[in-house]
Amino acid sequence: MHDPKLIPIIEGHTDILYAPISQFREWMNLKSFPNVLCYGQKQIPIQVQPHPDQIEQYAMTQSLQKKLNWPLEYPVHLFAKDSIMYAGPIVGIFTAGFTSNLHLPFGDRTKMFAKLLSAARRNGVICCIFGSHHINWEKGEITGYQYEASGWSRKDFPFPNVVYDRLPNRRIEQMQVSIEAKKRLQEQGILWFNPGFFDKWEVYEKLKTDKAVRNFLPNTVLSPDQEQVEQLLSRYRNIYVKPTNGSLGNGIQQIIKRKNDPFYYIRFRSSESNRLRRYTSLKRLLRKQFPNGMNGFMAQQGIHLVHSNGNAIDFRVHTNRGRSGQWEVSAIAAKLAGSDSITTHMTSGGRTLSLSEIIHDLSLSKTIVQDIKEAALVLSKALSKCDEKRKIGEIGFDLGVDEKGSIWMFEANSKPGRSIFDHPNLNAYDRKTLELPFQYALYLFKQSIGQQAAVKQ
Repeated sequence: MHDPKLIPIIEGHTDILYAPISQFREWMNLKSFPNVLCYGQKQIPIQVQPHPDQIEQYAMTQSLQKKLNWPLEYPVHLFAKDSIMYAGPIVGIFTAGFTSNLHLPFGDRTKMFAKLLSAARRNGVICCIFGSHHINWEKGEITGYQYEASGWSRKDFPFPNVVYDRLPNRRIEQMQVSIEAKKRLQEQGILWFNPGFFDKWEVYEKLKTDKAVRNFLPNTVLSPDQEQVEQLLSRYRNIYVKPTNGSLGNGIQQIIKRKNDPFYYIRFRSSESNRLRRYTSLKRLLRKQFPNGMNGFMAQQGIHLVHSNGNAIDFRVHTNRGRSGQWEVSAIAAKLAGSDSITTHMTSGGRTLSLSEIIHDLSLSKTIVQDIKEAALVLSKALSKCDEKRKIGEIGFDLGVDEKGSIWMFEANSKPGRSIFDHPNLNAYDRKTLELPFQYALYLFKQSIGQQAAVKQ
């Protein structure tokens, strides 16, 4: 895939794409010229001619620009295959939660989306943001939001080449209108990546069959009964109980049974404060804390994490697929648990720290950072391998290190939050994790062109 290019507009009433003189000579030698321009899902017959100034530059006529509704002053990728010239790609970010305020069209997510669209532009990707109600099925267009120096605006785009799924929560994802929009767009041949939130138990079930990663998984039981909880406590002394479809640490509780102590303890968060309760029996604890039973919860082995100044530490690791389609670690940060908190989530008083701020305080091997990165990559490959139909392009892992230096995976998120990037020392990671999804979209775009060409042969 070549570097993105600006396509100047030249006056003209015929649909002409002007090519660099060297490219035009190459087509002449092959006696084969592109005669169709694909822009998103739109196809327009074209003529190709050498640039009128005989220079190494693409350009197009005003007539062609208007038919395409081509964005001015926007660098794009051009790729010729057989008789077709592909331009773009167009990537649509599919989301929900729009407002009527054009200055803040996505509420408190507006800044994040502005940064995403700026990253798309830097990578030569035409990008817009849309919801299910912005789709015009008859015209094959979406009226999406775009972001430029002058601010936000709305514009008509052809159906995109690739959709980047950024639906904000499970409830909206499961709405019929979201399901229907996704189904119909995919039926148009549009590639879709990062679809769906992970279910914690499904992730555990898939990964535990893989020898390469099963040692990273804490012992976990789905919808446990009292006897299973008692067995786990007898073995590990503390367990974490999590809702299988939870996020941001919501609903997590820790049950503790100390040796030679007759009581059972439970730690949890309620009304924005960390709580600790004591019970005389496990039966009473489960009845009071889980009045509707434990169906839909997972009980997970507690891990004795490394600490700093008495507070537990785990690590958030972001992995992405980029221009080559291969997984890479795009960000890593430490998360320090808040006082009396059972998790390191910021909503429970946790703090983000850069590795340089924390790693020297931990009595771990010098290779631990590299070990954590390698674990995240092995887990990423395993997850995408066991779910190849869904194109997973990014994952956020919560990984822990115990006092012996072993690495454990607590969570994998298909739509990782970005709160760690508020830390001033993580700006480089922020930029990288914003750009890599569009580099992966470019990879998918190129792959689809090759597959289309193979089908025609």
